[in-house]
Amino acid sequence: METAVRLFQIAYSPATLAAVEPGFEVLDNLANPRPDWYEFWPMRRYLREQPLDEATYYGFFSPKFCKKTQLTAEQVRAEVRRSGADVVLFSPQPDMGAFFLNVFEQGETFDPGFIDAYSAFLDHIGRPAPLRQLVMDSRQVVFSNYFVAKPAFWRAWLALNEALFEVCEGPATPLQQALTKPTTYPGNAQRKVFLQERAASLLLTLQPTAWRSHAANPFTMCWSMSRFREHPMEAVMSDALKVAYRDQGFPQYLQAYLQLRERFRNGTLPAAA
Repeated sequence: METAVRLFQIAYSPATLAAVEPGFEVLDNLANPRPDWYEFWPMRRYLREQPLDEATYYGFFSPKFCKKTQLTAEQVRAEVRRSGADVVLFSPQPDMGAFFLNVFEQGETFDPGFIDAYSAFLDHIGRPAPLRQLVMDSRQVVFSNYFVAKPAFWRAWLALNEALFEVCEGPATPLQQALTKPTTYPGNAQRKVFLQERAASLLLTLQPTAWRSHAANPFTMCWSMSRFREHPMEAVMSDALKVAYRDQGFPQYLQAYLQLRERFRNGTLPAAA
C-alpha cells in the first residue's frame, strides 16, 4: 500500500483558487481574516481543527510553491515516498541556505535585530538556544514552510509556533513589539512571519536524533534574486562543508566553510562565468 501524502495549496482569493496546481488539495483561506500571519493562519487552523492520520504525510504550501521549487505535486509525493524520512524539505533559494551559518543569521542580514528578538522569545518560553552558533545545512534549512512531515513533527512545530502566537497576540510588551516589528518586505510584513517560518529548522537542528530529515535537491530549484546567486559552485561547496561538519564534527570543516564565506563576503571570489 502506497504511503499517503496529502499536499495542500493555500487559496487567498478567487485568482489563487483558480490557479491551484494539479495534485494539490485546496486549503481555503478565501476569507483571509488574518493576513498579517500570511500562510501560518490557515496552516494553524487546519492543524488545530482537523484530525490527522499518524501514517500520513502533510504539506501546506503557498501559491508560489511550484514556481519556486520547479516541482509538481506528483514529484513531491515521489520524493517523500522515496525518502523514508519524518520530514522532507523542499526549500528553494539554495544560496540563501548555503552562504549563511543558519537561517537565523540569514534573517538577521535582512532584518537587524532578528536574532535578538527570537532569542528573547526562546528565553521567555524556557527553550534558550545559541542561535548565532547553530550550523544548518540543506537537511535543516527550511524557508517559506516548504516541507512535508508526519503529524508528530507538525505537533512539535505547532507547539513552538503557538507559543510565538500567544506572545504576539498578547499585551504590548517590549518582547511583543520586537516580534511584531514591521520589516521591509512588501506590505510591511511583521517580523513574526519570518520567525514563524524558521521553527522547523530550529527543531531539526536542536533535535537531530528525534527527526529523520531529507532534503530534495535545492540546487535544482529557484535561486534568490540577490548577488549570492552569482556563485553557484561556492554555494554547493559551502553546503557540503556544513554537511561534513555536522556529520563528522571536525573543526577543520567549519574553519574551511568560514574562510570560503569570508572570501565571498569580501568580494575576492571571481564572478561566475
